[in-house]
Amino acid sequence: KYTLSRFEQLDQYQTLGFYSLLFLAQAVGKQNINHPLQITVISNHLQSVTGSETLCPEKATVLGPIRVIPQEYSNITCRSIDVVWPELGNSKTFTEQILAELATPSNDSMIAYRNQERWVQVFESFSLASPTEPTPPRLREGGIYLITGGLGGIGLVLAEYLAKTVRAKLILTGRSKFPPRNEWSQWLTTDHDSTTNNIRQKILKIQELEQLGAEVLIMCADVTHQSLMQTVVSQASERFGSIHGVIHAAGISPSGTIQKKTPTMVESIFAPKVLGTLVFDSVLQDVKLDFMILCSSLAAIVGGNIEHCAANAFIDAFAHYNTSQGNQLTISINWDGWQVVGQAAEAAKQQNVKNNIYQDFYTFLLPAEGVEVFSRVLGSTHPQVITSTQNLHARLENNKLDNFFKRSEQIRLTHPYINDRI
Repeated sequence: KYTLSRFEQLDQYQTLGFYSLLFLAQAVGKQNINHPLQITVISNHLQSVTGSETLCPEKATVLGPIRVIPQEYSNITCRSIDVVWPELGNSKTFTEQILAELATPSNDSMIAYRNQERWVQVFESFSLASPTEPTPPRLREGGIYLITGGLGGIGLVLAEYLAKTVRAKLILTGRSKFPPRNEWSQWLTTDHDSTTNNIRQKILKIQELEQLGAEVLIMCADVTHQSLMQTVVSQASERFGSIHGVIHAAGISPSGTIQKKTPTMVESIFAPKVLGTLVFDSVLQDVKLDFMILCSSLAAIVGGNIEHCAANAFIDAFAHYNTSQGNQLTISINWDGWQVVGQAAEAAKQQNVKNNIYQDFYTFLLPAEGVEVFSRVLGSTHPQVITSTQNLHARLENNKLDNFFKRSEQIRLTHPYINDRI
């Protein structure tokens, strides 16, 4: 009997889940329907509630449409109901529960049933303690660390932290072609336009990392190509030894509304976040890592762009899945925007050029604050940590998502988040 590979299952789940909701919303939008509509998604293997569930992170992208569709279509509400099929027992009772759920108005949008008990998702603030030692737990002096998207803004900030803290051996990967070292002097002494000047700045930053005591290996590789990533791991191991930790920071900026969204636009965002995570997890499956840090986004919680929300929801679910499997420490960080580097900063700068506004740019994280969060996360064991420079509940209300933190009359499922600045 033929068994689908994990990558084939990924495609199947997107067709049945994410794309079915995307196309449904687009079809409704074309009809100019104004009366209230409710979309309910019933799933299994999606939510970690009791800790005993078998999770399937590939299904988690469905959370993107559930969170974002109501933001773009004011007459549509969405809710997710996660169940565990083997526990249903009395199918009549289960059917009655679901029918009652559908018929009862509720602000709860993330719901799970376990042993006939109803759970809802809420967020509660907590503080991560600052490391008591100069070197955070799980970092090794001269440790070997792979950073995907390592030549991007956040990747280079975290690389600098590792260089300063433990004089790390760094493998920085990126999709774009980067000049070989024997051409660097020419790049540094020649005038360039704004585009190529970006490469010059990266060369200077890499040299700065090496002056701090780091050894840096730059490799051009698309994180979605398994053979290329396998080459990265093999060459890095030949030069430095076995990799100790991974930071997955690859990603590109999203754009566009649901009504204009195409599969090509979706896949460009899914590629580094979803497929890339599965690829590098596959090529590192025989490597004993001290940690795997996945750079997610606050968009997975507050919404915004449908495929960006979905892709980061997958990353969050993957961290919970890897933890439940007893694999190496895996933590997803739902980053708030960064002021100086990263996708949010670039978007804000472009918006400023067009409209002479920055929106909430000055509430974003400073790089030093991002580094502080990273160092504290390394000392935690939570599979997911949400960062928010503003009160998260207020942000959810402002995004018309206040249903995420309404309290259930029964048991509550909580997710930790860092509230306000550390």
